[in-house]
Amino acid sequence: MRNKWIICGLAVLFTTATSCKKYLDIAPVGKTILTNVSDYDLFLNSQDLTASGARELNLLGDDVDVTTIPKTPDRVEDLIYLWNAQYSTDTKVPPAFWGRHYGNIYRFNAVLVGIDNAGNGTERDRRRIKAEALLGRAFEYLYLVNLYAKPYNAATAAKDLAVPFVTSVDISDATPPRSTVAEIYDHIIGDINAAIPDLPANNTANHFRGAVTAANSVLARAYLYTGRYEAAAKYARLAMGDNPPAILDYNTIANKSAIPNMAIRPFDLYARYSTNASLKEYPTVAFLKMFDVSDLRLKLFYENTGDYTYPKRGVVAFNPSGAVANFGTCVEEMKLIIAEAAARAGRLPEALAQVNDIRKCRIKKEAYQPLSSTDAMEVMGFVMRERRLELAYKGLRWMDMRRLDAENRMPAVYRYDANNEAIATLPPHGARYTLQIPLAVLQFNPDMPRNDD
Repeated sequence: MRNKWIICGLAVLFTTATSCKKYLDIAPVGKTILTNVSDYDLFLNSQDLTASGARELNLLGDDVDVTTIPKTPDRVEDLIYLWNAQYSTDTKVPPAFWGRHYGNIYRFNAVLVGIDNAGNGTERDRRRIKAEALLGRAFEYLYLVNLYAKPYNAATAAKDLAVPFVTSVDISDATPPRSTVAEIYDHIIGDINAAIPDLPANNTANHFRGAVTAANSVLARAYLYTGRYEAAAKYARLAMGDNPPAILDYNTIANKSAIPNMAIRPFDLYARYSTNASLKEYPTVAFLKMFDVSDLRLKLFYENTGDYTYPKRGVVAFNPSGAVANFGTCVEEMKLIIAEAAARAGRLPEALAQVNDIRKCRIKKEAYQPLSSTDAMEVMGFVMRERRLELAYKGLRWMDMRRLDAENRMPAVYRYDANNEAIATLPPHGARYTLQIPLAVLQFNPDMPRNDD
């Protein structure tokens, strides 16, 4: 099968064909509007390339509770929430997750293929733009390998199938086979390391753009997901630098509208919108009860909290409107990566210090008490709880659930209807922890190996 599946089989351009033809006009149309270095530079600011994570990632996690599921669910988001094998039988629409990430990979590849021949720019700018595209593409593949492949296992990563590694924009090229998990991670880490020498030191003027700080933060996440915790902590420290950007102290702001725009937030290292940035999520009661009632995150981001007893499901809502959640990387995530590495290595004071650095900016000053413990399991629990609370609804919980399940630390997860009847179950080590290859892809690639069902 030829690379037609990149454009047609994946439905990558079905939702963006108009905008692409207006701005990009990549083959097969036969025109090239990206001509000068400045064109490519502006293209990296496009809405598509600054929106990576799908909001629907939140629906896979155990912190959401949808009480309005119909008896016969057929909407894509409902089927995602119920961990259905396929989310749509319509092969003419973009497949959830896959289409978004490969769409952006196609765009980044267009930059990588064309930038060397772009006119009216310096060689330094060409290298910088190429480096930013390598980083952006690596970030997209980091999502894909953590959705369509089994969780990283050093013993099996060289055999476990992941996703095709696509570098071409030519529809006549042959479709690559599914790479292994090890190969995709090698590409991710290799491309980011290749990019770093040509990236600017920081992106303080626009956090949506690539920089050394952003690249190191993505490396930190990649190493975390492969279980190389000390390497993850190393790159998390590099991402923050010698003078880490200050975490915003929620004690100092009246409401979430006082939080700066994502492009200039010092604590956001690599800014990325989600596909539906302002959509509300409905937390489970169990998740809400993990918060201290003095936690200012409840006041700023959650509606209808009442007296914090949460007697009824589906009432409290997480509402990011006014302070859109970053689906990229941030200082808080880096500190939690350092904390997890320290906790796993038995460096408990270091782990606690990182967690408390975040908590003291989240709990009302008059109520704040630092966490303390000499019990390794308890400290690890503090770290993982803080990941859930601080990184909530940023598309990361599903990745953490996969990691925890691989360590035999995830219980069964249930979905309930409005009558509190269980309607779906995700058991430990369930096949649904790895998403199935979409039907829209299989239609054009009938011989592509499926994942376990």
